[in-house]
Amino acid sequence: MDYVITSIFINDWIVREEEFQYGNLNIENSIDNVLNNINERNPVKLRNFTPYILVRYGIKNLPVYENPSHIRKNILTKYQAQKLGLKISKRDNYHGLGKKKFIKVIHSLDNPRIVFKSTSDNNYFIVTIIKDNMNNDIVVPLEVETTTVSNNTKISVNRIKSVYGFDNTRGYNLNDYIKKKLEDNKFIKIYEKKEQGTGFSTVASSFSNTNISELNIIVNYIVVSVKRFLKCYTMISLK
Repeated sequence: MDYVITSIFINDWIVREEEFQYGNLNIENSIDNVLNNINERNPVKLRNFTPYILVRYGIKNLPVYENPSHIRKNILTKYQAQKLGLKISKRDNYHGLGKKKFIKVIHSLDNPRIVFKSTSDNNYFIVTIIKDNMNNDIVVPLEVETTTVSNNTKISVNRIKSVYGFDNTRGYNLNDYIKKKLEDNKFIKIYEKKEQGTGFSTVASSFSNTNISELNIIVNYIVVSVKRFLKCYTMISLK
């Protein structure tokens, strides 16, 4: 079994495990399968582990999946979808991010711009540091600690609901959308990058005000990462 261990590093008191991979998780191959096989219905694993910011907030560290139909709508334009033979309805939104930018967004989830939690359900709203081709901020709605069925097996996952650039076609921009959610107490801000203002900080307090010890978080995360490495190494040795 091949494995890849990428660096664990400390940046502004945040430990980030870029991708501790074993089992050859290959996002690009999985996405190609979804794009080339329009009948594929199995959910796609996009990450072995949950983005660190969410784990630090207390979310279970589960694999991250997305449904194949949503991946197609994230990556393809409507024209590209039609050429592949997909049925298009008026309700379908194709965001046309392209495969490379989609993958870039998935990797960027360890370093988001700002993260909000819904007050009514298990959903989170992540504003990434990536922009689409029209210079819109790309956002990722995420449902946490849920289940899905893959290859007839029920598994626990954190599920990406979509990946798209938030444009003004709804009649309001991203800034107005978030401010309204905060004012209506429908969003709680749990994290914001420290090195830049985002314009969304007028209502919710910064995540940095938490009384959780950052040092303990760092130590615990390193310990978990080392345990994963040892588990992987043991599995290889047994072979």
